[in-house]
Amino acid sequence: MQKGSLEYLKKINRDLVLESIRADQPTSRAKIAKKLNLSRSTVSLIVDELIAKKFVIETGLSSSTKEGGRRAIELGFNPRSAFGVGVELQESGLMICIADLDGNIVWKKQMNTDKDFGTVARCIQDCLHEGDVPFDRVMAVGFCVPGLTNSKEGIIVDAPLLGWKNVPFVAEMKKLIDKPVYINNDVNCAALGERWVGGAKELDDFIYIYIGSGVGSAIVANGSLLHGKDYMAGEIAYLVFDEEAPDQRVNVIGEFGVFEKKTSVKALLQSHPSIQEVFEAYRQGEERAVLAVNRFVSHLSMGVANMISLLNPEKVLIGGEIADYLPFVLGQIQDKVSRITPIRAAIEAARAGTEAGVLGVIAFAFEQERNSM
Repeated sequence: MQKGSLEYLKKINRDLVLESIRADQPTSRAKIAKKLNLSRSTVSLIVDELIAKKFVIETGLSSSTKEGGRRAIELGFNPRSAFGVGVELQESGLMICIADLDGNIVWKKQMNTDKDFGTVARCIQDCLHEGDVPFDRVMAVGFCVPGLTNSKEGIIVDAPLLGWKNVPFVAEMKKLIDKPVYINNDVNCAALGERWVGGAKELDDFIYIYIGSGVGSAIVANGSLLHGKDYMAGEIAYLVFDEEAPDQRVNVIGEFGVFEKKTSVKALLQSHPSIQEVFEAYRQGEERAVLAVNRFVSHLSMGVANMISLLNPEKVLIGGEIADYLPFVLGQIQDKVSRITPIRAAIEAARAGTEAGVLGVIAFAFEQERNSM
């Protein structure tokens, strides 16, 4: 068996063991081996690794057996045995969130501060102190980045809002934080947050679309986030339809894409100064607002339908600044999409809220730690 196949088999077994402990706790190594039809040595090795990473704890000895044999050491999943720290790097500062292994937030703080490495590290330490979370119980720290990231190499490739380009972010932060450090793009993080605690919980195939000042998407297929060769999978801002002539360059990296110009919040604000006013005027039937919103719905529906046809997801979640106003037009989008493509998928507003990104990067960090065993 090739190395890749062995690693994949190990991951499957590890996930099965962890889920068995969560479902059947308290349980023992012997019970897990019997349930999963794995050798005791394989289960013991996996359990020892899970304990070392703080995913699993030993809860004590089991009750005596009728035969009077040696009592087994019982295992359990304690979500408070370890924590993750998520940091969303924003144009105006930081959002720092601390969550347990089940995604329960134990501390959250919005901070208007500089984003130099030393300041970020101090802010993390301050939040751990304020949240009464010991540093030795932190499993990993994740950073949610508004820009293009190479999550494998830990490099922020291009983050215009932060003024950063080709920054070896993870390497620099590791000099100041003695914990595993991970980064990912903010839209990818929001998708993972939705999968952990939001509208895509337990789903292995879904699309998350972010609509704000810009437009982007994240794709989860077969349970894994798709990154693409250059970590640019899901850049739907550059989608092109029939009316855009292909004879000339219509999309340029770093500039607003054709689809983005038609479906971002900025496109809606051509009729009114705020998104709230746009939809209030739309609700009242004001002509300019109705025209702007209908145009937005038509373009967005085409993009969603094309993604559904290409990827066959179970669900499409739409989040970002538009999420709170989506109920006004969700029925129209669903209807238009169903007429464009025969492939069916649920279309819903995102549910995880403003914490989606920080929770998502914590989930990403936990997954990377689990996979590193």
